[in-house]
Amino acid sequence: MAPMIRGLVAVALLGALSGCSLFESSTEGGSGAGPTSTPSANVGFGGPTSARTAPAVVDEAMFRTPSQNIACALTESEVRCDIVRKTWKPPAKPADCELDWGNGLVVSGGEATFTCAGDTLVGTSETTLEYGQALRSGTVRCDSDSAGLTCKDDETGHGFTLAQSRYTLF
Repeated sequence: MAPMIRGLVAVALLGALSGCSLFESSTEGGSGAGPTSTPSANVGFGGPTSARTAPAVVDEAMFRTPSQNIACALTESEVRCDIVRKTWKPPAKPADCELDWGNGLVVSGGEATFTCAGDTLVGTSETTLEYGQALRSGTVRCDSDSAGLTCKDDETGHGFTLAQSRYTLF
């Protein structure tokens, strides 16, 4: 990739991920995910998945799911995925989030939470991560499946599964 284009992609990824640095600091007990977890909209859905295929390894990537309902930005230590249509509701917006809340999920700093962002990743990529395929950058891996998209930081074991009808943070 040409240095100028690579720089533009890096700037776009940094801008997309920078809006997701505000995290919920709830002390509610979730489904065993630790003291900063947020309750799941559908207990028992998702969680760590077993690898079906070896992931394609990339430095960074912006992609969407085949349904075009989920758009993501993936770097070596973070992933943010925004969702267009959802039937679930995120938990209450935390006081420290002054932007839009809960329009997606993010793994940053090894933890998974809802996005607090003033922008969207929707419409930023024409690259599709087909069902049954996976991408890895650094310690973060995303697996696309018709039942939902699962992204996980292998170093911490934290991640999420995101779909139109439900989500899970782990």
